[in-house]
Amino acid sequence: MLSKFNNKCYKSKGNPQKLVFFIHGYNGTPEAIDYAVQSLLDKLEDAVVCVPEAPFVCEKNSENKQWLSFYEEDPDCRFRDTATSTAEIFDIFNRLGKSFSQTAREMNAFIDEMQQQWKIVDKNTFVAGFSQGAMLSLYTALIRKGEIGGCIMNAGIVAGKDLLARETVSRPKILLLHGEDDATVQYKTLPTTLSWLAEHNLSFRCRTYPALAHRMNDEEMQAAADFINHGSF
Repeated sequence: MLSKFNNKCYKSKGNPQKLVFFIHGYNGTPEAIDYAVQSLLDKLEDAVVCVPEAPFVCEKNSENKQWLSFYEEDPDCRFRDTATSTAEIFDIFNRLGKSFSQTAREMNAFIDEMQQQWKIVDKNTFVAGFSQGAMLSLYTALIRKGEIGGCIMNAGIVAGKDLLARETVSRPKILLLHGEDDATVQYKTLPTTLSWLAEHNLSFRCRTYPALAHRMNDEEMQAAADFINHGSF
């Protein structure tokens, strides 16, 4: 069977017992997050890390990819403007609900395919993502019929919150990691994301990192690895 998404899979040390999906961000590629993937791999005990590639050419940069369009609802990129209120930022992402829902369903079909290939079940499957990939990872995890081992959001926000609330059928553990100097997915949005998760009875932990901009670091990958290896936040 041909995969829905082009992808690369990497095995950590040990016999693979866990399957980790690491989803890159908007205007990105699998290569753009390879520094974080390799850092995570070094810390995992018995996992396969699968890095899918977004299917669409990025509207902002034809050399990179996107999972879905931001411009359709925010052509001026107001979500990155520090003058834009948190409420308006969430409204922008909320209007993208249908796009996130469709892409998350495609991602879940891809997860099914990779699970069959590696013979790994939901409870040992984890979905992680960075930026737009973090938003997609949350949506994917919450609408999946089976409950996965966990979801890891690096520099993300709850996207499509109203539709997601109606479509949620699963409540895996969620680990949120966010740099305090992030001016792209603005750090000021994090409390509202946490409030939404709490209001919807989701189990989560959050770690923040001073002086970290819109990027991932080794400390975050250690936190992610601890979560995957041992189920600890």
